[in-house]
Amino acid sequence: MIAQEIPTGSGADAPARAGDQGPEDTDELRLAVLRELRANGRESYSRIALRLGITRRQVTRIVQRALDRDELRITVSISPDLLGHERFAYLQLAVDGPIAPIRSALAEMPETTFVAEISGAHAIDAEVRVGPDPHLRSTIDAIRVLPGVRRVRVHHYEGIEINLYSPLRTGRAGFAVDDADRVIVRHLQQDGRASFRELGEAAGVSPSGARLRLERLTRNGAVKVVGIPVRGTRSEIPSLGVGIRALGRLDDAIAHVRTLDPEFLAITTGDFDCIATLSADTTDALLDLEDRLRSGPEISSIETWANLRIVKEQYGEGDRISASPRRPPVGDPAGSPRRQPGAR
Repeated sequence: MIAQEIPTGSGADAPARAGDQGPEDTDELRLAVLRELRANGRESYSRIALRLGITRRQVTRIVQRALDRDELRITVSISPDLLGHERFAYLQLAVDGPIAPIRSALAEMPETTFVAEISGAHAIDAEVRVGPDPHLRSTIDAIRVLPGVRRVRVHHYEGIEINLYSPLRTGRAGFAVDDADRVIVRHLQQDGRASFRELGEAAGVSPSGARLRLERLTRNGAVKVVGIPVRGTRSEIPSLGVGIRALGRLDDAIAHVRTLDPEFLAITTGDFDCIATLSADTTDALLDLEDRLRSGPEISSIETWANLRIVKEQYGEGDRISASPRRPPVGDPAGSPRRQPGAR
């Protein structure tokens, strides 16, 4: 029988009952719970339990265990618009000798958002997000001169269609934030599921004001709270990078890729028409996705590489929002920051 559990309020997590019982915490169930948090790291545990037919206590236990084991990060990603990012590229590096020094150097670069050791002719890849020209060129030059780098294959992003773990760039430079918004975002970078009371206390606004501010930031694509699986040396969620060449209209190929629920999809210039990241709970399921992609009449050919070890996957974590402060209109329901004791 499916367990029924109703949230006590909008987005609220009802307290677990002492008698809560449910199915065993199988690997399948654990992956299903964590999957629910990928697109919304603040999703109500009660709602997740209701959808999966388990108890809230089980959801809490599974998530906490994943956090304790460093299998999951619940954090906030920041819009490229607010970080001043204008150019994006995906790089594949052919290397000579040990890869560890190159891997470390790439992971430490503030311009990289994703770094992984991969299979195939290229040993390591990186996604870079940078400001206005010539920032991209100088970043690629800095990577080319790293000891051991033999060749850099560059794919420029014309546009990002899907990114499960990050807001998309909109080009809306006019969206502005104030100091209270920045404090809320910084607090969420440390604890993506911080309560509105905690966020309000940190920002000097009421809990309801913190809620409205976060809703506004999320609604406008400024931030996105996500549950990112930590996919290092013992990742249980296999993922595959795919370079795709379209046959016919690119829009038709993109529509076909979307049916596979990719984590990431970008239109590119260079060797491929678009690049995607596919993931699944098992290797067999991932291979099935690859077959379905290849079999589409909209696809001319694909080139794949396995992400053997993902060493960096951060979309704005630790970065400071660069947008100018806004002045809330009179009667702004989010409220202006309350003056702290001793402030002038």
